[in-house]
Amino acid sequence: MNFLNAKSTLALTAALLAAPALAQNVLTNGDMSYGDGGWYLWNNPDGPAKVDLQLGQMGLGVDGSEGVKVTVKELPNPSWGLQLQPPKWLADSAYYTLTFKAKGNMPINAIVQGGAPDWRQKESASFMLTNEWKTYSMTFLADQKGYGLNNVTFHVGLAKGWMQMDDVEIEKVEGLDDMTWYNNSAARIDSLRKKELTVKAAPGAQVTVELMRHAFPFGTALALYPSKDSVETWYRKTANKYFWYGVPENQFKWPEYEPKKGKIRRDEFKQYLDYVNDYKWGFRAHTLVWGHQGYGFDKHFSNQGSCKDISNKIKDRITRDVKEYKGRIKEYDVWNEAFHEPFIFNKCGWDLLDSAHVWAHRADPDARLFINEYNVVAAGETERLYDIVKGMLDRKVPVHGIGVQCHFGDRQLNPNFIKKRLDRLGSLGLPIKITELDFGDWQKGMYFGEDEQARRYEMVLRIAFSHPAVEGIVLWGFWDGRHWVKNGGIIAMDGREKPAAKLIYDLWHKVWTTNGTFKADEKGEVKFRGYPGKYKVTIDGKSEMVDLR
Repeated sequence: MNFLNAKSTLALTAALLAAPALAQNVLTNGDMSYGDGGWYLWNNPDGPAKVDLQLGQMGLGVDGSEGVKVTVKELPNPSWGLQLQPPKWLADSAYYTLTFKAKGNMPINAIVQGGAPDWRQKESASFMLTNEWKTYSMTFLADQKGYGLNNVTFHVGLAKGWMQMDDVEIEKVEGLDDMTWYNNSAARIDSLRKKELTVKAAPGAQVTVELMRHAFPFGTALALYPSKDSVETWYRKTANKYFWYGVPENQFKWPEYEPKKGKIRRDEFKQYLDYVNDYKWGFRAHTLVWGHQGYGFDKHFSNQGSCKDISNKIKDRITRDVKEYKGRIKEYDVWNEAFHEPFIFNKCGWDLLDSAHVWAHRADPDARLFINEYNVVAAGETERLYDIVKGMLDRKVPVHGIGVQCHFGDRQLNPNFIKKRLDRLGSLGLPIKITELDFGDWQKGMYFGEDEQARRYEMVLRIAFSHPAVEGIVLWGFWDGRHWVKNGGIIAMDGREKPAAKLIYDLWHKVWTTNGTFKADEKGEVKFRGYPGKYKVTIDGKSEMVDLR
């Protein structure tokens, strides 16, 4: 044996041993090289789609290899009732990345769901395919062990059209538990959110500064009742203890605001405007249009008739109400859950989304217009919303902000995931509002304990408040008695503060506040860095209100 060669062999062996192991695909037959083995197209028998399937055939994959083609001729009912399912796979409690190659002319959702008997969605991502082959990906936490507990399925019944897919891979990834960015949130908040305030006084004068109300919008969805009984009085006063910004939970949704044509519940909605005016709150209106089929909304008069009829009704609703509240309402969700509730677009085309924003802008050029969507931060459907908003911006459509709902359900929180999704949306240059923040499963309720609820609220509030693109945070309700998730409020049914309520109050009124007593310098100045908002400034016993913007 040549000595030099032996040394080289040993060095190479050592280098190979020291190198990180290459990720391995845990999914079998992801490239369909074994035909359709393990693949399945589920078509809901209760509302089946009309569909053509070519599975595991040559010529359908990348470069003419084996692949799958699905052509949707008639949509399933419901939209998730057509699912392309790869083979089952084994998962540890770890992070994985799903990648696949696809092309087509329709959107698809990649879903990670549980196995029998719990088929609910664990994580999701949404993609709009193009006519060219592209690689798509999503990263998720497989938080259960065992065969079939982390099924991957592709919802392909969202719109009529065709798609082809190939090279589906699932690989374990490391390093996503790094908490460095999250742990630096306090420093980012101090740098990002504070501004310098200068107070003029006589040299040596005692100056007391108190932050009375943050400029940063922190609010809640409101469910007000016209009665003035003790419960309603308590509800309104309690809301004002924790929040200074509001949104009507249901009352401005079209079927609630105008249940029958011309029968407008103005008085019921007026109490929201009166409430925020009385308490000097900020306010946003939710929502001008919601293409929701649930709750019988698809039976509402606004969704009846031809596409021309529907378009005219939407235009009239937007124009009438935005003009009526011009100057009083300064921010609207124009279209709620556009790509999750697309039945109007599937019937009449996506041009309606652009038109709705144009009509709202014409009615009040000063109003800020938001598009509002779920699962884009709580789950991984970020890219679909990014594409929609970017397209609107490219077409010069007046969209001024992005609402991300943040119904986290019972998902485990990962600051890196949330940051990455906020970063992506923030790259569009529009402000982001957390519009519907809560925790707990809509079926099982908030079952994981009050201390855990508080921990999750603190994590999300610190992430959002320390992110430069976020300009407001709104909880979707606060009291168990008027919360859509059972036990999902921060206040218990009997009025007891849960740990989350105490934590939230302490963050905004003790941690994220700037109060102090100072002595004016020889120039008669007091300078300090504080959170923007309304301050009570007291100089030698005399007080005045000062705005720091």
